[in-house]
Amino acid sequence: MKKIYTIFGFLGPIIYILAVIIGGAIRNDYSQLYNTISELSMTNAPNLLLMEIMFCIYNISLLIFGIGAFLDTKVDSSKKYRAAMLMLVLTAISGIILLFFPQDPRTAPFTTTGTVHIAVAGISSLLTILAIFIIGFSFRKKQSMNNFAKYSFISGIIVVVSGGLSAYSVANNLSFGGLLEKITILTFIAWVIVFSYIILKKT
Repeated sequence: MKKIYTIFGFLGPIIYILAVIIGGAIRNDYSQLYNTISELSMTNAPNLLLMEIMFCIYNISLLIFGIGAFLDTKVDSSKKYRAAMLMLVLTAISGIILLFFPQDPRTAPFTTTGTVHIAVAGISSLLTILAIFIIGFSFRKKQSMNNFAKYSFISGIIVVVSGGLSAYSVANNLSFGGLLEKITILTFIAWVIVFSYIILKKT
């Protein structure tokens, strides 16, 4: 019962994946290869309310998971671990903020709302990367968590590389920017699922 917060570590990512799949499937003008996930919830996007609800559920779930993991000292009571969980909490909060500052259309002039979206998304990405790597460093000396620490480092490297390539591709309007962004985000949410499982089974 004390680990009930881990349910949200599973629920949030599943809802997110469904949002991306459903959101892309019900639009004729959306390409999973080209378009970014944020384009599913732009101001003029079809089915905007459905996307906002699903992405909000994801971020609230991540928030609950992050708070629960932060408070659960049986997982790890170190300052590094708690700092990483705080970063997860801030990542979730930034995700909620992004719903109020939708992305500009890719080829449209920049607006204040769109600029805030880019800034908050950048902060969120940095927090995500730091959280993954710090968890890796927190667990690498624990024999029972060593494999997960290695997995965290690998995930972090993938997020850094694919995230950088994604940002470059989208900025230059390349045809595969959306795919690279999805690799980045799906790597992170897969890590959240695995982390939730580790907490549930090993602590």
